[in-house]
Amino acid sequence: MSDSANTSNVLGHSLPNPEPTIYAYDPITVHERTAYLAGQIPKLDGNVMAYTGLVGDTISLDEAKDAGRLCAQQALAWLNHSAGGLENIERILQLNCYVAHADGFEQNSDIADVVSGVFMDTFGDAGRHSRSVIGARSLPRHSPVLIDVVVALRNPVTPKSS
Repeated sequence: MSDSANTSNVLGHSLPNPEPTIYAYDPITVHERTAYLAGQIPKLDGNVMAYTGLVGDTISLDEAKDAGRLCAQQALAWLNHSAGGLENIERILQLNCYVAHADGFEQNSDIADVVSGVFMDTFGDAGRHSRSVIGARSLPRHSPVLIDVVVALRNPVTPKSS
């Protein structure tokens, strides 16, 4: 795969640009052969939120699944940009999937399954990972879904600035 986030192709779709944060943290930290991705929300190019609201209230299950897919694509974009390219990914180690939902909503794992599926479809067995799924009252920028990921790298890299 190309090192350029604009030309990378995953499952027949171009990766989005890795959208930077305006807050006081790094979206990705690389230490030796491990990459730690900060929380990724369903952002589109231009830092526009694709979805906002609570799952089971203003956001349907299908919309939440799509939001999870967008979060995973944003994670892949950051890995491609700052962790030596997707070909440098040895294994997805851990996924945490947070879902902001209305009272009574119990299908959080269905949303996380979509995210897990993106990583497994992209990396095969190397995309398998441990995972936690956490329900929340709210997430940053009123996002319905947020993921963070820990990744093992084949080779250490000097990260690009975000």
